[in-house]
Amino acid sequence: MSSLARPVGLVPARFACLALAVVAALHSAACAGSRNGADDPARAIAATNQRLQGTWLLVDFQPEVPLEPMLAQLLSMQVGRLTAQLDGGRLVATGLGVQATRTYRIDDASMDRFKLTLFDDTGVAYESWGDFQGDVVRFESMTIPWQGHGSWKRVGAKSGP
Repeated sequence: MSSLARPVGLVPARFACLALAVVAALHSAACAGSRNGADDPARAIAATNQRLQGTWLLVDFQPEVPLEPMLAQLLSMQVGRLTAQLDGGRLVATGLGVQATRTYRIDDASMDRFKLTLFDDTGVAYESWGDFQGDVVRFESMTIPWQGHGSWKRVGAKSGP
């Protein structure tokens, strides 16, 4: 974390890591809502993976520490546009200037709470905690530089109760 300026080509890659960390949190939370096998960790994780499958839209994200201006601008352009397609351990994030495929793992799932680890293309791990609330997943990203909180909404979910 030395320089404030980064080459433009690195901005989408770094943002893709955020997108993936957010999605990881989303994935864990969505699947953890199943109570079937709640006492069996492997069953809870499998149920979370199954329930999370589909497409999710980034609704908001608030970083714990202000982002560099270029990353902050990219984030603002992605809110309401960035989607994450989850399919049992693989995540594809697509947005304005962002296209990334990553792997993820659900480390813990209990009721509506979960822990997800997302891996970037170099193997760096990003940890997130999430809570599934209907068709919305509220998440907290734990790994620097993407510490913060936000939410994802299932694409195609109806608004309201």
